[in-house]
Amino acid sequence: MKKIIFLLSISIASIANAADHLVTSTEEANTLLNKASEGDKIILKDGVYKNAAIKFTNNNIAFVAEHAGKVFFEENSTLNFSGNNITIDGFVWQNGGRGLDTKQVIQFRVKDGSNATHSIVKNCVINDYNNADKTVVNTWVGLYGQYNTVTNCLFKSKDNRGPTLVVWLDNNVTAHHTISYNYFLIRKNGPDADNGLESIRIGDSKTSFTNAHCVVAFNRFEECDGEIEIISNKSCHNTYLHNTFVNSDGGLTLRHGNYALCDGNFFDGGDKRLSYGIRIIGEGHVAINNYFYHLNGAPNQTFRAPLTIVNGLVNTPLNGYFQVKTATVTDNIFVNCATPNIRMGAFSKRDGMTVAPDTVTIKNNLFFDDAGNSGDVYESLTNAQHLFMQDNTILAARIKTNTKGIEQLAYKGAKRNGFGWIKDGKGNTVASVETRAVLSANSNVGADWVEPSIADEVKKSKYSILSPKQVGPIWMR
Repeated sequence: MKKIIFLLSISIASIANAADHLVTSTEEANTLLNKASEGDKIILKDGVYKNAAIKFTNNNIAFVAEHAGKVFFEENSTLNFSGNNITIDGFVWQNGGRGLDTKQVIQFRVKDGSNATHSIVKNCVINDYNNADKTVVNTWVGLYGQYNTVTNCLFKSKDNRGPTLVVWLDNNVTAHHTISYNYFLIRKNGPDADNGLESIRIGDSKTSFTNAHCVVAFNRFEECDGEIEIISNKSCHNTYLHNTFVNSDGGLTLRHGNYALCDGNFFDGGDKRLSYGIRIIGEGHVAINNYFYHLNGAPNQTFRAPLTIVNGLVNTPLNGYFQVKTATVTDNIFVNCATPNIRMGAFSKRDGMTVAPDTVTIKNNLFFDDAGNSGDVYESLTNAQHLFMQDNTILAARIKTNTKGIEQLAYKGAKRNGFGWIKDGKGNTVASVETRAVLSANSNVGADWVEPSIADEVKKSKYSILSPKQVGPIWMR
């Protein structure tokens, strides 16, 4: 006990002696960042810093802008840091990136094996920071280590290859990162490539069976047209909570890995021809409480229905398509989407993509249309083995189905109050933002820990529709 008290007193004394240091150059910043004491704050003076290479290892310190949004890194500036409990706050990367090549702009490590833990990047901006050669693959934010957070940042106008933000996984380490309240705006496709232009990717095919336990919550994705996968899940036990997708030619794809939870996300297709919602591949995934609105991709490409469940590939390699097993699609709302709203057993022209989904539950979903769409809400290109379809309803004039387990209600007199509620012709509320469904089974799905303030916010509503003013750097609001 005496030893514990002694160590605690030393820690308290160290924090009590913490100091703020205002620096006026990146050279001075690097020196102090690497030797600062516990609790110190290194403050970079307002201004423009070109070709800055910030690199440090330390613990329990902060690196912040003198005034948030007034410190600009330009040309080919980068930031690498490692250690425990590091805070990065208030910086802007702009007017540059043309010569970055494969370098990452912000990297939660200094070198292989030297990673950050329990650290946070917040209130930062990376804007149009792209390689001159659009075919070069690089990443704006590389998350390594464990228990790190990227929050309240703006990532705007990335157009060369490479995801905007990547969670890099070690097969033996559970990451437990949180990505929240960020604004992913205008993800373009400069090289006109088919792959490798995601906004977020968690893992890759080589680590796809790693338990990552990452949480992606309350982010807004707008005009993210880089490729079909705005978010690419490539690991196990990740949670996607209350994110907003607006006017984007893409969606959320559970591409590799198992046991992902997609809860309370809002998808608005806007005017985009290839917009969709969630695509499911692999085992144990759950989609619940999501709102799919005006998504137009289903008639245009097989994988772009509002919700698509994909066939597996015979003898699939790691980068192929694993069979869908024990998928759960419950308590979702589909409004004014092109039909079909759910496509089962989708496949590409790839040889051997014939393994049907097995054990799929589709329950308590509402299909509503007051926009004049027509067609069948449900399409089965490959019949699922052990399909449990029950208690789903259609409330529409022209969309229909003959599928058992989907009931057609009388449409006359039905009303919709924006995205707040939907009532049938008798005035009964059949869907509402206030009626959040809770998982009774599948308790093992998703991340095993969600930051408490996020968990509390999720409980308030079935889904969230985030405006630009609710995400991104606080100083920009």
